[in-house]
Amino acid sequence: MKTLTFWFTILLTLPAALTAQEVYKVEQEDGTILYTDAPVAGGEAVSLPASTANVSGAMGQPKPFSTGTSKKRTNYTVTIATPAPEATIRNNKGNLTITTAAQPGSAGGRFQLKFNGQIVQSNTTGMFRLTGVNRGAHTYSVLWLDNTGKTLASTEEQTLYLHQASALINNN
Repeated sequence: MKTLTFWFTILLTLPAALTAQEVYKVEQEDGTILYTDAPVAGGEAVSLPASTANVSGAMGQPKPFSTGTSKKRTNYTVTIATPAPEATIRNNKGNLTITTAAQPGSAGGRFQLKFNGQIVQSNTTGMFRLTGVNRGAHTYSVLWLDNTGKTLASTEEQTLYLHQASALINNN
């Protein structure tokens, strides 16, 4: 009886093209029932109801995949706190300090100071102390990098002026 149920289930799930043909039922010597689409001696034709045809409707448009959580992109910014743009620094030894502020502050990474077109210092604090800088106009900017070296943010290039008193001036 289990074999009969199994084969009848298979018969119900046949494609519509197959069910449109003649189906034959054959009882084998061991008592099992076999359904086939080929005429067999001793087989009897079986008529199937129309409800056994497997027909499905057209698929609707799939909805866009959504994980439910969207990764919000963080806006990193770095600014130069001191000196102000176009500032004049008076130091006869040529010492100056450039400090930065970064948002958000917990991102980690490294700061790089680009002074006169070349990277001169790199650190995690964002405070750069330069010594022995010559008098005149100097350009500078700061890059904020993550731990892999990718630039998170950078400042616009700014200019500062270092003023040193001349030794040639006579104070008589």
